[in-house]
Amino acid sequence: MRRKLLLLITMLLIAGLITNPYRGQALSELEKVNQDLKKNQEEMNKAQQKQRYATKSVKELTGKKVATKEDLEAVLGRIGQIQQKLDETLVEIAASEEKLVTTGKELDEAIKQLNNRKELMDSRVRMAYVAGPVSYLDVLFSAASFSDFLVRLDVVESITTQDRNIANEKEKYSEEVAEKKIQRENELKDVKELYVQLEAQKAKLHQEELDKEVLLANLDKQITYMEEISEEAEQQLTQLMKEASALAAKKNRIKNYYKGGKLGVPLKGDYRVSSEFGYRDHPVTGKRKLHGGLDMAAPKGTPVYAAESGVVTIAQSTSGYGNTIAIDHGGDLVTLYGHLSAILVKTDKTVKRGEKIGLVGSTGISTGNHLHFEVRKKLVQVNPAPYLK
Repeated sequence: MRRKLLLLITMLLIAGLITNPYRGQALSELEKVNQDLKKNQEEMNKAQQKQRYATKSVKELTGKKVATKEDLEAVLGRIGQIQQKLDETLVEIAASEEKLVTTGKELDEAIKQLNNRKELMDSRVRMAYVAGPVSYLDVLFSAASFSDFLVRLDVVESITTQDRNIANEKEKYSEEVAEKKIQRENELKDVKELYVQLEAQKAKLHQEELDKEVLLANLDKQITYMEEISEEAEQQLTQLMKEASALAAKKNRIKNYYKGGKLGVPLKGDYRVSSEFGYRDHPVTGKRKLHGGLDMAAPKGTPVYAAESGVVTIAQSTSGYGNTIAIDHGGDLVTLYGHLSAILVKTDKTVKRGEKIGLVGSTGISTGNHLHFEVRKKLVQVNPAPYLK
């Protein structure tokens, strides 16, 4: 009896190994797909971080570029102001030089007149010295009368006094003109020094302008580089998303949620079938074509439920279907829900049969609120009616 029991257990174990090799292989393949999905997700996270960093950097660099441009415009404005001052200073220098030349001529003329007056006085002094004091006495004592003597005395005194006064005035005027020339020279010196200072400021601002232009060029290079990184990350993300979708599909094929039988009705409550599967005249375009699903009219906002458990492969707006959800149930079976007013699930999310996934609407090419429900077998549209309870 004991030997028979051991023989029976051994046969059952052998039968299990024979009948379930596929399950072990499927589990192994599923684990590999899960590992690939995990790796894919990690790479997507890295790519997203890279893209976020690049986008943030572009934003910051663009801000710096705008600020640098404003600084450059301010520098150019200051250069323009200094250039205007330089032009005005050049005019002042020219005017000061002209005044200095005029003053110099006045001084030369004053000195010349002073020298002439001094020479005249010296000449008279020499004549008086040569002729001696008798000359003046001769003039005085040769008077015909006492009154004539007095007149001659006044004349002699007037001549000598006038000579002294003229000489003093000329000397004073020469001194004033000399002082004026020194003042003109100082004014010209100050204006020229101001011009030198303005030139130095302008040169400094020109250097600052060059520095700002170099900084702008570097910022442009950095922005271009970061934009390229962002574009590369975007392309990488797109590729990774494709790979993720392929892996999810592969996972669905390995893990079949749909075991056959009827699907759940995607609407609960009152609705009516407004258009069945089959060829018809399109209500919008008027063209006769295959209507690849079942239209279920219901008020806007009516909840839409998953017809079977599976993985969401599409959860976005499309051109014709509007807001669309597609669920892969495995076993080459996919259900599609179109014209939704709202999508309540995300791509790659695993949903359960009867889980609320969206709301009825009229987005895309539609004439009214309804759910467009499709069943696709090996990606080919088939009549949903036989699949529904």
